[in-house]
Order: sequence, then C-alpha cells, then structure tokens
Amino acid sequence: MARAVLGASMELRDYLKVLRSRLWLIILCTVVLTAFAVGYSLSQKPAYQGVAIVLVTEQNAGTTVLGTPQTQQSYQPGRDIVQTQVEVINSPRIADQVIAEFGLHESAADLLKRVTASAETGTNNIVIRAINPSAADAAKLANGFAGQYVAWSRESESGSIKIAADDVQRRLADAQNAIVSIEATATNSSSDQSRLQAARNLYSTLADKLEQLQIAEQLATGQGSVLASATIDPTPVSPRPTRDGALGLAIGLLVGLAAVFVAEQLDTRIKTADEAGAIYGAPVLANIPAEKVSKADLARLTLSDRPGSPAAEAYRMLRNNLGFVNFDKGIKTLLVTSAVPGEGKSTVAANLATVLSRTGSKVVLVVCDFYLPAAERFFDLDYSVGLSTVLAGSSSLSEALQQPNGFDNLSVITSGSLPPNPSELLGSDAMRKLVGALRESADWVILDSAPVLATADAAAVNRWVDGVLVVARIGVTKRDMAHAGHEHLCNVGARILGLAVWGPMDTVTSRGYYGYHTTGSY
Repeated sequence: MARAVLGASMELRDYLKVLRSRLWLIILCTVVLTAFAVGYSLSQKPAYQGVAIVLVTEQNAGTTVLGTPQTQQSYQPGRDIVQTQVEVINSPRIADQVIAEFGLHESAADLLKRVTASAETGTNNIVIRAINPSAADAAKLANGFAGQYVAWSRESESGSIKIAADDVQRRLADAQNAIVSIEATATNSSSDQSRLQAARNLYSTLADKLEQLQIAEQLATGQGSVLASATIDPTPVSPRPTRDGALGLAIGLLVGLAAVFVAEQLDTRIKTADEAGAIYGAPVLANIPAEKVSKADLARLTLSDRPGSPAAEAYRMLRNNLGFVNFDKGIKTLLVTSAVPGEGKSTVAANLATVLSRTGSKVVLVVCDFYLPAAERFFDLDYSVGLSTVLAGSSSLSEALQQPNGFDNLSVITSGSLPPNPSELLGSDAMRKLVGALRESADWVILDSAPVLATADAAAVNRWVDGVLVVARIGVTKRDMAHAGHEHLCNVGARILGLAVWGPMDTVTSRGYYGYHTTGSY
C-alpha cells in the first residue's frame, strides 16, 4: 500500500511539474479570455428584462352544458395542458397580436427571439420574460404577451360556448315547430296530449340550457389569468462585466490547463533523467545542472571556475559513479558522444577529464570531433597540431600531446585541421594504434566524438574504446532522436556504460548538491 501511495504522489508531482513548467501558458490564456469577456461585455448596449406571470386553470364550467359550475381554482390542470399553453404564448399568433397592439415594426420571428414563455417547475404558472433596450418597453412587452394570451383564451372559450348555444338554438326552434304541429292536429285523446306534453317539456329544457349557455358566454374568462404583471426593473440583465469577467476567468483557466496538457503531449522532448535512461537502457550516472553563462563565456570550465557550484559537484558524482561501473579496472578508454548536436557532450568530456585528473589519475582527452571541436576550447592550447595531423602521419603523438597550464595529470590532443575523410581516419589502423598507445600510458582516455546521428565518426571511434558515455540534454533532446541514437549505437555494438543527463534540475536537488559541497562534508 505504501508503494501505491508513493506512486500516486509521484504522479501528482509530475502533473504539478508540468503545470509549473508551462505556467505562462495558463496565465496567458486566463488573461486573454478574461480581458476579452470583460471588453466584449462593456461594448454591449444595456438590456433590461420584464417578467409577467400567468396562471393556467381549468376552463370555466360554463362551457359544460350540464352540471354544476365550479370555481377556476378548484381544478389543477395537468403538466401537458400547461405546456400546451406555453406553446400558445410562444406562437406567432400571439406575437402578431402584440405587434398589432403596440404598432411594432418587426416580424413575429424576431420578436419571439426577445420574448420567451416557460412553465415554472412544480406550479401551474407560466413565466413570460421580455428583453428590450428600454426597461419600460421590456415590461410593456411582457404584459402585452400576458394580456393577449388571456384575451385569446377568453375568446377561445367564448367561441366554444357560442357553438354549443347555436346548436341548442336550432334544437329549440325544432322543438317549437314540433309543438305547433302537434297542437294543430291534436285531439283530446290521451296519446295526443302526452305527445304535446313531451314536446313542451323538451322545449322548456332546451330553453333553460340556452339561457345557461348565454350566461356562460357572457362570464367566460378562459384558462389563463394574469397572476403578476411586469413592473419596470431599472437593473439591466446584460451586460454584466463582473459576471462575464468571472466566466472568462473560469474558461481561461480551463483552456489554459487544456492547452498545457495538449502542448505537453505534442512536445516530444525528453523531460526527465529517468526518461532518458529508459530510452537508452542504461543507468543515469549524473544529473548535471545547466549553468547560465554569457555567449562570451561558453567555454568556461566549471571545475576550475566554479568549483563549489552544483554542476561541479555533479561532475564529481559522475567520476565516482564511473568508478563503480569500472570496479574491475577494465575500462580505460571512454567515448563521450550524444545523439544530436547541442546536448553538451563536449562540456561533459572536458569537465570529466578534468575531474578524473584531479584524483591523481593520468588522463588524456582526445578531441575526435573535427566539425565542431568544442572540448579543446576549454584549455589554452595550440590547434595547429592535433589528431588529424597525427593520423595523417605529418606529426608524432608526442608532438600532439599538450598539457594545459595548471593541469598536472591531464593531456589534451586537439582535433587539428578538418580532414577530407574524418570517419575513414577515425576507423583506420592508425587510430587503433594511437588509442592503444594512449591506453598503455594513461589511466583514462576520454574521446570526444561528433554526435552519432550527425556523422559516422562515433561509429568509427567505437571500435577502439571500452565503453560509451552518452550525454542527453533535458528539454532539448527529442525522444525520437534519442531512440534513433540508441539504435545506431546498438547496431555498431557499442557498450553504453551510462548517461550524463545535462540540463535543468529540480530546485531541491540543486540545493542538495550545493549544500553538501559547501559544508565540506564529502
């Protein structure tokens, strides 16, 4: 369980590291979207809202020909009836009536974009909301829709009652005609008198029904009544810069977070030392902090110029870890290379040669990078004689070996001039003999070659060394390039001893290096 918790915390720490590394992107998205939301809000004209409420009840009992009248509030209509009335209010018919009432110059469709009706949850109320640049006009529109709906409902009910009354009127006329006809032909017989009485009873009943319908028609109120009229509200519903700004802030944060993780997925650069070690399938022997230097000071030798820095301590750790790898003393020649240019291999090679020489070991640094011979720039040397002249036979090994001032156990062979065939020279028998001679006379031979994906030089030098130290730079080396570099080294049979990961490090780790070194607790 403890291991699971530790894994979860590491995962959370990785997320936090990603967020911290791209915090500027989150801030940028948040500021831009918040400013846009506030600016857009302030550019809008104020809009006001009018709200009217209509109560939907049972149709007046007067529409029923038979039965006892009931009050409107004694019956609660179903939700489907309420929703039907909502659709009526939102219909072009009501909108057209409002347009005609107020003399508006717009279509029903445009008006319905600013006026909406909706059922209030849990009640039989319909809320009508109208939006307008004028608070008074907003209230007038809401009340207009409520009034036109109530009028429509009343007319609809009156119409249905009138249809029933007309039907009763026709039946009443038929009953009267029947009475007249019976009276004209009736005798004093019991059967004729019974027929006449039945006709008169029917006429009386129909007359009563007609009277009820006529009264109901006069009293018809419809299914809707205005429960609350809209009043003028001086507070605009839009724009609201504070609300819109808060919304822009929230959206900006979400967009910023999404952008960070999308950028992280699209960024194929190596992010951690563990990732570099996993790609190359080798242990990380040292994490070397990148130092901020000026362009004029790029060739600064850290171990000499800043011996108490975290980077200097990292090189000492690299030296010690190489000692553990070389516990049987079988490794004397070491190739330092990288996948692509700009990963700091020459800086690592020069400082590694320096730190090894300070333990009393005899070290030779051979600059095999003819294209960008950076390692030799860390020392004040003569570049006219170097590796190319020795391999070409124009100078001897002793002439090429130079000892920098202040470095008793370190010798350097510069690259010399650029030959026309670098890889052929480095893979030649002359190179094999040179490395063999240096191996016999020195404790460590450090060879700084060109990147493996840039030229074939590293593959040629690999034939004469005991192992390879790969330099990778966090935030610079891309994963596909590192995979290709590892595959190339494996194809030529290179023995990768480990990695020196060069680049930014966690603050805590850097402080640990510095504090450990400056206290003198080795």
